[in-house]
Amino acid sequence: MPNNKNLKITVILLICAVLLVDGAAVALYCLDVQKQQQEIMKNAIQEMPLAEIPKPIAANYDPNRPEYETTRKFTVNTSKFSEKIYRNLTKDVKADYSVLYDMETDEILFEENSDKKLYPASTTKLLTAIVATKIITEPDTVITVGNEIKMIGEESSTAGLEVGMKLTFSDLMDAMMLPSGNDAAYTMAVNCSRIYKDNPKMPAKDALNLFVELMNDAAAQLGATNSKFVNPDGWHSSNHYTTARDLAKISAYAKSVPIIAKSCSTHYAERELVKGGMMYWVNGNLMLNDYYKCYSKYCDGLKTGFTDEAGSCIVSSATVEGHTMIAVIMNGYDGYAKYDDANLLFRMGFKLYGLPYTSGVPNSQAGKPRLLA
Repeated sequence: MPNNKNLKITVILLICAVLLVDGAAVALYCLDVQKQQQEIMKNAIQEMPLAEIPKPIAANYDPNRPEYETTRKFTVNTSKFSEKIYRNLTKDVKADYSVLYDMETDEILFEENSDKKLYPASTTKLLTAIVATKIITEPDTVITVGNEIKMIGEESSTAGLEVGMKLTFSDLMDAMMLPSGNDAAYTMAVNCSRIYKDNPKMPAKDALNLFVELMNDAAAQLGATNSKFVNPDGWHSSNHYTTARDLAKISAYAKSVPIIAKSCSTHYAERELVKGGMMYWVNGNLMLNDYYKCYSKYCDGLKTGFTDEAGSCIVSSATVEGHTMIAVIMNGYDGYAKYDDANLLFRMGFKLYGLPYTSGVPNSQAGKPRLLA
């Protein structure tokens, strides 16, 4: 009979040996699983849409980066309105966030929640346009549409661009600003980055990341310091935001760039492609369309926007006798109320200087649609 004590020791040693072997196997298995998970995460991040990848803003990544000079101070001077009128404006303007900025006196005349975070939707394209005009300075520069247009969000507004199309820079600006083409915004961003880096083979994702850095750099230089942008078209992301005051700063600069101002004030455009064919675009800003009651002959821009999260938005400009104002209306009461808000602010703003601002369709044009789409 074997010694019971020795038998117990032998059994214990065998158990320990088994446990050690199993433990090593488990450890190796866990390491293998961890490695697989890391690989999966790596691939997932690479395939993740640009808007969801947090990128540090490298303001000094390139000593030759574009410079944006502005002397505007955006001084708040709401005292030009009487206390009663200002109080009524606060009640009558339905949008959640609003600013009325006087470009001639460099003053904010009216504001409501102007420094609160909001989502800019397609008004983002004003900043995209600003950066693009710093890189491409010749309107006739030919740009070829690439696979980057396949990166836009589902159900995006588009300009009908197709891979291989060739457009001039001026026409691409219209494609982005009039029908608010997200395809045009991505084409603009990718091609501008490639031109900026003199690298026509730069991968689209790398080009987009670079352009986003350029956008944030531009915003910072323009004083829009409470903003962050992660894409060129305004497709919703919780990391893509701004404020009404920041949008006023961006819009005032955009208004000063002739090619942007011209595009934003155009109601309808027919453009012939470089390689043949025609494109037709109608501006989504109804204040430029004399079929609608919100139309004003004084309106000369700038950009509308909409997402479920941002609501119905418009950054509008109007000029009376050489005097220009900008109205920022974000998250309007509904799709049409934003125009009423903008017209109200313009009417009261220009009235301060005895300037006649009117809106509405002339009787001779009533009932005569000018929908050229």
